[in-house]
Amino acid sequence: MSISTQPARRTTARPKGVLLPLALLVLVILAAFTLLPGLIAPHDPIALAMADRLKPPSLTHIFGTDEGGRDVFSRIVYGTRYSLGVATAIVFASALFGVVYGAVSGMARQGIDNLMMRIVDLFFGFPALVLALAVAASIGRGLDSVALSLAIIWWPGYARLVRGEVLRLRERPHVEAARALGVSEMTILRRHIIPFVVQEVNVRVTTDIGYALVAVTALSFLGLGANSPTPEWGLLIRDSRPYFGSAWWYLVFPGTMIMLTATAFSLIGDALASRRAA
Repeated sequence: MSISTQPARRTTARPKGVLLPLALLVLVILAAFTLLPGLIAPHDPIALAMADRLKPPSLTHIFGTDEGGRDVFSRIVYGTRYSLGVATAIVFASALFGVVYGAVSGMARQGIDNLMMRIVDLFFGFPALVLALAVAASIGRGLDSVALSLAIIWWPGYARLVRGEVLRLRERPHVEAARALGVSEMTILRRHIIPFVVQEVNVRVTTDIGYALVAVTALSFLGLGANSPTPEWGLLIRDSRPYFGSAWWYLVFPGTMIMLTATAFSLIGDALASRRAA
């Protein structure tokens, strides 16, 4: 798996048919899972029930049960807070730092700009997943270390994107006019540049949440993320491996949720990019 830290590619093709409404529906469901897990999940996601061990999907357990007799659907519902919550936090933290860093670099004098961009280039000199694995392994196992390691490799993409936008926008006629009138560089940045940059960043953020979700679950699958019995999606897939031959549902349903979620954010990101490019 590769983690993209390059600026998201624009597309002018709008998601057609029912794909975009379905993507929005997926996001509504995910929001409900995150905000109201106790009302949606029919069973305790942690409590063991060995008498129901590895039961197939049924009316009682619509996604079946795991090796501890726990309801897989309930664990997926509660796991949304962990997997999607961490992914969202990673992207927003990276975007915030990257926007500030990129904006300062773009508005700075050439020498400072070059130095700041060389620092960014250092991050792009290493495979993203390898760097994330190294950082997470050095910090220790847990979702906190996963979040920190991924944020460290994610922010340079935003810094490069924003710096490029700032360099482009600072030469616009209205910006030059404001500068000629004696408006300070900070005011120009705040009023005439950042509002346009934010529109570009919003597209990137939406798409990146899906990528970050895949990265979080991948690191959990590799043993660097959540600890049992936390109902995190990547950990569910990791724990399901020994039972795939006899309990396919244990792997298939968490994997499907990851795929649907990542696809939904990608489609919405494409729609935002198309709307901005129109």
